[in-house]
Amino acid sequence: MSYEAVIFDFDGVLIDSGFDGFQWAVEARKEYVEKRDIDVDRSKIQHGVFVPEDKELSEVVNGSDISWKQFKNMEEYAAERKLELASTGELQLFDDVRPVLELLDLPVAIVSNSYREYLESIFVELGIADYIRFYNAPSIDNIRNFTDRMKPEPVMINEALERLGTENAVMIGDQIEDVRGANRAGIDSIYIDRNGETEEKADHSVESLKEALELIRS
Repeated sequence: MSYEAVIFDFDGVLIDSGFDGFQWAVEARKEYVEKRDIDVDRSKIQHGVFVPEDKELSEVVNGSDISWKQFKNMEEYAAERKLELASTGELQLFDDVRPVLELLDLPVAIVSNSYREYLESIFVELGIADYIRFYNAPSIDNIRNFTDRMKPEPVMINEALERLGTENAVMIGDQIEDVRGANRAGIDSIYIDRNGETEEKADHSVESLKEALELIRS
């Protein structure tokens, strides 16, 4: 397909961050609010800013006894737990990641809805930092405007394309937000689901990164 670069999502594509159904993140957030006796609807915060229907974070924050500063600190607490899991080996790369990165002879970028400030440290812990030319993610320090940048908004993908110096790239993701973001940025998308589910809005659906590599090379 003669692509000039590959853009990966991170969680669910390169790392198995849902290895326990994301209970590690749920428990971290619960620990934070319980230690500080903060009155907040835990069903709203259990997945932080990643719950699609909770696009308006102000409704979560203003409707409870949690301030924006506390909300940010809670998310930092969860992000630090994620880094800890990467350092202890509990959070790992999928088996097909390293072989594909080693064989992929194209510039690689990562565009993630995770927190920017923690990504590079996780790359280092997982031993993949040298494969990544550029990475982009919303800043936890600007959490009030987090959803303005997160996929499916195309802004971070467009910034990655500019940094990579091409518009001829493909986005590999495991969520509809990845596919929609790629569509809005005007690039192809490969949807990956290791259980064999497909996404009709994606240009391609695959079950592994090795299968994605074959598509990219074809």
